[in-house]
Amino acid sequence: MLDELRTFFDHSRHKLRVRGIEARLDVLAFEGEEGLSQPFNYRVEFTSSERDIGADRLLGQDASFSLHAPPQNLPFGGLSLPPAQPLRTLHGVVSGFRRLSASSDEARYEITLEPRLALLRNGRQYRIYQHQSVPEIVEGILRSRHGFEGQDFLFALHREYPKREQVMQYDESDLAFIARLLAEIGIWYRFTSDERLQIDVVEFHDDQRAYQFDVELPYRPPSGTSSSGQDGVWGLQSSHQVVEQHVSIRSYQHRDANAYLDGDIDQSRGARTTYGEAYHYAEPYRMLGDPQAQDEDLQSESGYFYARLRHERYLNGQTRLSGIGSSASLAPGQVLKITGGAPHAFAPGALITHLQTRAARDRSFEASFQAIPYSENVCFRPPLPAKPRIAGTVPARVSSPQQNDPYAHLDLEGRYKVHFLFDRDTWKTGQESLWLRLARPYAGDTHGLHLPLLAGTEVAVAFEQGDPDRPYIAHALHDS
Repeated sequence: MLDELRTFFDHSRHKLRVRGIEARLDVLAFEGEEGLSQPFNYRVEFTSSERDIGADRLLGQDASFSLHAPPQNLPFGGLSLPPAQPLRTLHGVVSGFRRLSASSDEARYEITLEPRLALLRNGRQYRIYQHQSVPEIVEGILRSRHGFEGQDFLFALHREYPKREQVMQYDESDLAFIARLLAEIGIWYRFTSDERLQIDVVEFHDDQRAYQFDVELPYRPPSGTSSSGQDGVWGLQSSHQVVEQHVSIRSYQHRDANAYLDGDIDQSRGARTTYGEAYHYAEPYRMLGDPQAQDEDLQSESGYFYARLRHERYLNGQTRLSGIGSSASLAPGQVLKITGGAPHAFAPGALITHLQTRAARDRSFEASFQAIPYSENVCFRPPLPAKPRIAGTVPARVSSPQQNDPYAHLDLEGRYKVHFLFDRDTWKTGQESLWLRLARPYAGDTHGLHLPLLAGTEVAVAFEQGDPDRPYIAHALHDS
């Protein structure tokens, strides 16, 4: 009962807690930003009777921010008592801190609360990953480099993804690298909370079945009269544009130079709201796949798999929805159903992809959301970040599994393995890379000139179209 009474009479009903800080933190105002496939960011302004909290006591500390509904009735005279349970709690770490001002009895501060995954943007790496699928690479980075454990993340995928021969992380933060790999194969992520462990959990999904479908709010346009106190949405807008009608793909694989790797896909079924061809060359596939296959039956990372992902991204931009809500329970990944006269564009349900929240002691909670219409045929796909492009060459040395090998170590196709000089990981000798082709002054399918390269020879490695995942040996170099 005491908790309920405190919640009712507290002028600061939203609650901020930071590990190691015993003093009461009274929330003055906050602004938050959330989205699918992006870490949330909440800036919370608060006061405390502790007038000089040091940054070392806050930065990097676990924290939680709870959003409560406003009480509607006085808890007297038999009227109902408002619940003290929060509508939503965000767990994370304090990544930023400001001391704003102070008076004789309290000080005013601001912290930035983000999920632990956001810290992976700090730093840059050059690394090689071999014979792992994208989910395996991501899990390895989370576990081995950042101390994540099984309860900290969840892969709830409906597809199986093949192991890639080699993936290169080139001058990217771990967060940028993870986000790029996941977006390439259409995996999106969101953040939830484990209230028992009081931690944030990052969930990885690749399908519409992971959306939250039990969210419904009435359409309540704002008016000058007092509201009923019930949550609702207003300010609903929709924007529409013509997007690409179909996606064409082509690739080339030297291992099967005569393979037909051209394809075309149209998920719009020729709708008049689409127009034009989007031609993508050199997607990273080795086989085309079946264009008639549906859902999980379509082979992952095949040509038609990438074409379908590309088209889904275009179709995601065909209709954009937006609005404002008063419910603190709204979150990215929810399919919001709006009752009571919402525009027709909102009828299928609005998948919330981005959310901006704000509130203050003198301002009611508001959540401005952006969304796309729910579709059983088209899933949300995260925007594709730019992939690093390597201009010029990267130094490496030819490798061999035998120490002081007097002969060249190459396979039947005349390819070599190399040790990239930027690579700090420990590999079994002769296994530091995938097999790399060697560019020659004269070559063909059954003829050519090959001067063998011995182990330890310095080589300049170039990359097809600057792609870090498509290396080849451009030439050998003298060194000291």
